[in-house]
Amino acid sequence: MEARTAPGPDTGDVPTTDRRQLTVDRYIQWGGHLLFAVLMAVGLLRAVQDTASNNLAAVPGATALAGWYLFGVMAITVRHKQIAVMWTLVLLAGWAVLTVFAPDFIWLAFVLAMLAWHFLPRALAIPAELVIAAVAVAASLATEPEGAGAVVGPVIGIATAVAVTEAVRRVIDASAARDALLQELASTQLRLAQTERETMLAAERERMGGEIHDGVGQALAGIVMLLQSATDRSSPPPQQRAQALTALDMATSALAQTRGFLRSLDTPTVAPDELLEGLSAAVEQARRLGLPTELHVHGDAAGLDHEVRATLLRTAQESLANAVRHAHAKRAVVTLTVLDDEVHLDVVDDGRGFDPSHTGGHGTGFGLAALLARVERAGGTATIETDLGDGTTIGVCLPLPTPTEGAR
Repeated sequence: MEARTAPGPDTGDVPTTDRRQLTVDRYIQWGGHLLFAVLMAVGLLRAVQDTASNNLAAVPGATALAGWYLFGVMAITVRHKQIAVMWTLVLLAGWAVLTVFAPDFIWLAFVLAMLAWHFLPRALAIPAELVIAAVAVAASLATEPEGAGAVVGPVIGIATAVAVTEAVRRVIDASAARDALLQELASTQLRLAQTERETMLAAERERMGGEIHDGVGQALAGIVMLLQSATDRSSPPPQQRAQALTALDMATSALAQTRGFLRSLDTPTVAPDELLEGLSAAVEQARRLGLPTELHVHGDAAGLDHEVRATLLRTAQESLANAVRHAHAKRAVVTLTVLDDEVHLDVVDDGRGFDPSHTGGHGTGFGLAALLARVERAGGTATIETDLGDGTTIGVCLPLPTPTEGAR
């Protein structure tokens, strides 16, 4: 019996799942071949031993039938499956003629019933099975005309052959469907892992961009402003010297920030005592750049989470930098308020403001966009209240864990 999928000479490039399928098919094929050979040998032996009839004349026909079977096995194995239907029909016709002359070959009906159900389309398989059953019953009645088993036996045998073939086909199809599902699942998991990696890389790029922009970037912008003023010939020499020294101090601070940023690339943190120091430094830098700024702190900021501390500090730095460079403000106020369940940071300036409708409410550039994204990652909310000529107020609210949640 041939299986549904026959292997070719070379299966080195066949996937593992298909290779297992080919192994199962090969076992089924050799089982069918062995059964056909045994039944053919039994028929030939009985034909030779039965000297009282003309069965001996059927030997050449049996030999031809065996040769045709062998031809089909070899042809289909090398993937000439287009001859499978024709080969099966010729095989059935040859067996029917052979059985007329030698009823001892009736036992081949079991194998032929399996082949017909396997290779023929259903429109041909069902009539073929009926023909096989009719020939088998006729041959059986020719040897046992009065036995009920002459009818029941062949019918049950052929029905069993069809049932076994269909069961094997369904098991193979179910196995193939399961393997296809497993491959699809593995492919989906691979795509999800790739998407997750890309998302993590994008988030890390955004985080690093925000860190550089809010820290070193703001310092460099301030240094440029100071140096431009210091090189202005209309400025008094003492003022030029003071501005150059301030630029040098800011450059030294930026270098220290860069080194600290490189040391904490994996886990960037702001220590508890660095939050107020950082806010004071941001306010002092704004003052040096010509913006009078006040800092007001209400509550204890020492127990804040590191992500909350970093978000608050970067928000203040970005807001004051915008007030200095873009708003041309004359005064700014930074207020930090720590409550039991949340912390607020408000940065208010009296600058020229901007029209939020021009940016969809998402700020005027990378800095404000990064600010909003940072606050969102920390689980908080940010509001920007501004209008042309009416100053700007940036407010951030971050939730704090309650004492019960902290205990957990």
